[in-house]
Amino acid sequence: MECENCRIETEKGTSILNSIKSVNIEKLQGTSISISTEDGLLKTKYLYAESSFLSSAAGDILLGSVHGDITIETKTGNITVDSADGCLKASTHQGMIDVYVSQGKNIDLKSQKGSITVKVPASFKAYLQLSGSKVDVSPEIELKEIQSAPKDGHITITGHMNQLNDTDQWIKATTQNGTIHLKSQSWFQSIKLQVP
Repeated sequence: MECENCRIETEKGTSILNSIKSVNIEKLQGTSISISTEDGLLKTKYLYAESSFLSSAAGDILLGSVHGDITIETKTGNITVDSADGCLKASTHQGMIDVYVSQGKNIDLKSQKGSITVKVPASFKAYLQLSGSKVDVSPEIELKEIQSAPKDGHITITGHMNQLNDTDQWIKATTQNGTIHLKSQSWFQSIKLQVP
């Protein structure tokens, strides 16, 4: 299916659209959402669902504000999430991952060869496990109970951000050959307002 604008609504049941080209959607809302492309860009501004699966074999995946349990996979593309609220699992083999976690519960990010950037509000509370060839934590982020384990040119840092002993909410970021960046970012910065 190829068109300029498409609106699909269903009270019950499933809508299935197959595309090997790019997918660019303003808003997705539903109980369960699954979108896959071969090598095109997969982009959506708003995603509200209990569970979502988004994949692209070779294309980039660009998501705005996402809510619910979300799994994102791409082999060679990059993954960008402007704001995640819920559980997020994202993986890429060669691409980079850039995620702002606004109110995430469990965040699991993996890249074999690319770097991973995780941005969180300064008040965010979570257990962190960051593993890469290098781990860069912004100075404004305070980690407690930090443990560092270097091994064979690879480093794993664990610690608690703004809390102690609670591991119910966590962020795990792992890259084999890339760098992990943990940065502080406000919600206001995440909405990327353009001033004329």
